[in-house]
Amino acid sequence: MSFEPQNKLERTLAAAADDPSRRMEFYEELRRSELYTLHMGGEMPTREGVLKEKTTVRLPSVELEGKAYIPVFSSLRMLQQSIDREMRYLSVNAMDLFELVRGSDVWLNPGGAVGKEFPASEIEAILDGSLFGIPRTHTIERETQMMIGRPEKEPDELLEELAEVFDELPSVKLAYNAHYYNPATGDPPHTLIAVETDGNWEEVVRAAGRRASSARVPDPPVDFLRLDGTSGLEHYFEADCEPFYRKRRRRGLFAR
Repeated sequence: MSFEPQNKLERTLAAAADDPSRRMEFYEELRRSELYTLHMGGEMPTREGVLKEKTTVRLPSVELEGKAYIPVFSSLRMLQQSIDREMRYLSVNAMDLFELVRGSDVWLNPGGAVGKEFPASEIEAILDGSLFGIPRTHTIERETQMMIGRPEKEPDELLEELAEVFDELPSVKLAYNAHYYNPATGDPPHTLIAVETDGNWEEVVRAAGRRASSARVPDPPVDFLRLDGTSGLEHYFEADCEPFYRKRRRRGLFAR
């Protein structure tokens, strides 16, 4: 099936499919874009084309690869290509739609020439800003029990990408990778990157978060932890882990 982009969102989607370095451009455009979805209920009360407050919307569900998804579309044309009869549809800002379906998995353009899966965890990262490199802060009480260990599958692509970022940040000394679960956050078990740095922490997280968003990660989302002597996890990483990144010392001009 040929694909002719109908808008900027579809152009950035196609570009990101061919070039992973352009994924962030797609996400940024997505936040500004309208998405289309079907309404499976009856009449929708509107005022000048806008749904009235507290209107109940019934969205469809499709099964793909043995899993249930809410189907959404990047343009009216993509939606029309997926149905064989006249149906009611909605046009909603992507962020508003993701807020509406929070906790569910979404598939963009199912059956289309270009599409994308949005797991619930990725939607959460888009909504809370962590996917865009905006750091999330969690205060961990001393009595909180966490599970932490080595990941079953190493996120090799992520670690390679982050090593490049940390090389460009003089303040980063070393970094570890772990798989952890903190029941206080409500997130599923996922990837944790622990970083030792004496520089601006937000600058480090923003730079690392932007690169992490374009890498394939077996256990998303990706959280970052600062090892500054107060996290309570310094001993674990020093005793049981080998850093995946360690700043190389640059030899001086007259070094022997």
